[in-house]
Amino acid sequence: RLSRGRFVSRTGGLRRLMAAPGLEVGTRLRAKYIDGVQYRAEVIAISESKKRAKAPVKVRFDGYDESSDTWLPLEDLSSRALRKAAAQAGKSDGTAKGKAKAKAKPEAKAKAKSKARAKAKAAEAPDPNKTPCDELIIASWVIPIEGEVQQDAAIAVRDGLIIEVLAAAEAEAKYSPKRRSNLPGKALMPGFVNAHTHASMVYMRGISDDIMLHEWLTGTVWPMEGALADEDFCREGATLAAAEMIRSGTTCAHDMYFFPGSTLEAWTKVGFRGVVGIICIEFPFPKYGMGPDDFISKGLAAMAATKDNPLVRWDVAAHAPYTVTDATFLRLKEITQTHSLKLHIHLHETAAECEESEKGNTEHFACHKSDQKCTPLKNLDRLGLADSRLIAVHMTCLKDEEIELLAKNGSSVVHCPTSNMKLASGVCRVADLLKAGVNVALGTDGASSHNSLDMLGELKLAAILAKQTAKDPTVVPAAQALRMATLNGAKALGLDDKIGSLVPGKAADIIAIDVDTVETLPSPCTVGPKGFDPVTHIVYSSTRDQVTDVWVAGKRLLRGRRLTTVRTKVLRDTAKKWSDKVMEIAKPESPKE
Repeated sequence: RLSRGRFVSRTGGLRRLMAAPGLEVGTRLRAKYIDGVQYRAEVIAISESKKRAKAPVKVRFDGYDESSDTWLPLEDLSSRALRKAAAQAGKSDGTAKGKAKAKAKPEAKAKAKSKARAKAKAAEAPDPNKTPCDELIIASWVIPIEGEVQQDAAIAVRDGLIIEVLAAAEAEAKYSPKRRSNLPGKALMPGFVNAHTHASMVYMRGISDDIMLHEWLTGTVWPMEGALADEDFCREGATLAAAEMIRSGTTCAHDMYFFPGSTLEAWTKVGFRGVVGIICIEFPFPKYGMGPDDFISKGLAAMAATKDNPLVRWDVAAHAPYTVTDATFLRLKEITQTHSLKLHIHLHETAAECEESEKGNTEHFACHKSDQKCTPLKNLDRLGLADSRLIAVHMTCLKDEEIELLAKNGSSVVHCPTSNMKLASGVCRVADLLKAGVNVALGTDGASSHNSLDMLGELKLAAILAKQTAKDPTVVPAAQALRMATLNGAKALGLDDKIGSLVPGKAADIIAIDVDTVETLPSPCTVGPKGFDPVTHIVYSSTRDQVTDVWVAGKRLLRGRRLTTVRTKVLRDTAKKWSDKVMEIAKPESPKE
């Protein structure tokens, strides 16, 4: 604070502002952020409006774009910087004090400046006796997924990778970081992996609820997509989806949709990690392609164009057995083998899909496009596609022998409980799949059927639904649910060597969850069933609003609930543009007179 009573009560924001001469746009200082730590920042605006009386100074934190701009009260700004600004102003203010300062000897001023620069440089210089790192993240808890939960621990990050997870005290003694993030009351864990979604469908959130799957697809989704889903729709929708997922703690997602190149363009700009599919469906989609040949060629071209992007991974995304023929499946099989890709597909989404396919009832919407009278999974196995490359989404209708087949072949299943329950499609036998050794991941599905992209809500529902379905409260315990939402998702997408757990050598895809909020009191204090455990607090008590910070490959995408690479105003403006177009299509026709 400025000396000699320049600061008055906290309610006198404007008076204090006027008493801080020299504070102006461009002033460099340290400013306190929501996490309580001071970071280097620059003043970019000063307001004398009464509405801004309590927080009249707008700053931009170093290393972040305009999305990090924050209005702050004067008490959150470095008092030293304010004193310096006032002193600089005093040099030419005409007062006796200012004139006296103006007469200071040049050599004395130069010496003072040199001393200050040397001191600042020494403070910023790495300690030669310590190991350098880019960032040291210190928190009350670290939940690595692979390994033991640690209390009062830290993660050292360098070049976008985790170099060590260790006790906080050891980390302070061992590392000399360029940046330090102290997050008391927070739990660090790997970011969630949303193993199945349709990102751009966020613009159809809530437009067609409370109806059956077939009516939802044919009556709303496909007509709406045909009218709207172009490159801009997919790019801007993917940006909104990434922002929502980041604020929900998701750091990687699989997207099955048209214009995959546009989705990756948006996600790369945001800094979000993504796996996208070479979409394939039998009928044309005029804005993107006229059939399988077109879809495949465009997908392969987009894949080749992004092959050097470290945040990008591709697979083949066949829509469903009832929209893809055996002949096309064989072509896709060749592509998966040639390019070492996985096959991502909606499979056994409803009982009707399995029953009508076994009957060979080709007149029914849900029957697979094959002449084989068997379940779609058995047909894929016949075609040589039900192997370790298979990522089977939904799987609400399963026989015991099919669970054994999935386990034997090393296939993965993506469970989407909210979407399945909302559409009354069925319930996946998660407990039986896990017991058999099948890798089960979690996905939100699209926001048009789920209405959100909330993985934290999804993993809680997955855990308690499995218990209810199995009539056994011991199945899918909290730790297993967290694993399904992180490491199992990474394994399903073929990324478990890079993400999904906090171990040295993996990417620093990290999230922080506040477990010391009113909603989670008493705070975690131990690990295990007989105490307040951070894992059970996260799974059963926490919501996505408690996700405070997110890093992908060591880059901070969320700081104190604020997005750092996306502007909220832009998200709102583009959402309004598309919602107007959606409503124009969806509005009922006027009755004829």
